[in-house]
Amino acid sequence: MKKLLCLLLAIAMVLGMSATAMADYKIGIMTGTVSQNEEEYRAAEIAYNADPEHIVTDTYPDNFMAEQETTVSKLVAMAADPELKAIVMCQGVPGAAPAIAKIRETRDDVLFIVGTPQEDPVVISEAADLVMYTDEVNQGNLILEKCAEWGVDVLIHYSFPRHMAMELIVARHSLMMENAEALGIDMVDVTAPDPTAEAGLAASQQFIFEDVPAQMKKYEGKKVAFFTTNCGMQVPLQTAILSEPNAYYPSPCCPSPYHGFPSSLSLELDVAGGNDAALKAVAAKLNEYDAVGRYSTWAAPVAMEIIAAGTEYARQYINGEIAEKNDAEALNRILNERIDGAQINLYTNAEGVELQNYYTILLAAVDFNDYL
Repeated sequence: MKKLLCLLLAIAMVLGMSATAMADYKIGIMTGTVSQNEEEYRAAEIAYNADPEHIVTDTYPDNFMAEQETTVSKLVAMAADPELKAIVMCQGVPGAAPAIAKIRETRDDVLFIVGTPQEDPVVISEAADLVMYTDEVNQGNLILEKCAEWGVDVLIHYSFPRHMAMELIVARHSLMMENAEALGIDMVDVTAPDPTAEAGLAASQQFIFEDVPAQMKKYEGKKVAFFTTNCGMQVPLQTAILSEPNAYYPSPCCPSPYHGFPSSLSLELDVAGGNDAALKAVAAKLNEYDAVGRYSTWAAPVAMEIIAAGTEYARQYINGEIAEKNDAEALNRILNERIDGAQINLYTNAEGVELQNYYTILLAAVDFNDYL
């Protein structure tokens, strides 16, 4: 009897140690601030509130181009905690790859998941374990399909040199140009101020406010669609289009019911309320401006879902439910549990190389009339 009690006690101790080890882990989430991209910040906030015992959060600086060392130091500091087993970063701004390389010098056990990377695809693919991005390239098809559906005559494409040096943005732009030509739509490139330049985001936003009515005057009598590659320019673009009956908005750069719309339409959208509720609220507000047929987006916020899915993937990996750092089947399962009908593909870069841990996510464009 005594031996049996000792054996049971030993088993209990082992199980207790195992449970403690399971509990003693942390997942770090790094996003931009509210001013850079509120969606991603809120996604991290939701993850933390749901599991504050295991989630830690931080933000990279607003002027991330000039403060890459700050981004690196923040990531390194996050990984200095031995209980931290994974980092989910979205957006993967410049500094992500060197930070991962520096952390790996002392820790090879940390899982790195990067969403919406801004570094070269090959570079970030080699650094991180998993990379996820909106399918920006094929977004170029959806944007032009929506423009054709609306009978658009001109498509204004706002960007700046830093973005037009990014492989996926360039590939999307090329596809948009090709589709525009085939559809007889005049696509016009307009260079806007870079929000990370000395004048800051305010100058970029003011440029959009002033340029949209100027473009509408230039193309008077024509239907004009507008697209910008920058998150910070979405609110002024959506706002400026509202008062122009012949202006159209086919998609945010990061398609989502929450990207720009709460601010531009003065809405309080609760992400916990669900995407359908958000889409209905946006549709109702657009209808007040007689603009419901001039705007579109995707039915789910891909950037937020990348953070949520990345965090869940990390949790399952840490708990042994996923055996590999890069498990395509597991990632596809988690993403489709969260986003019904998501098309997930491996990214093929400009040299024709398929990157085996770089996944793109594509959804369909919505018609806000369906949500009235």
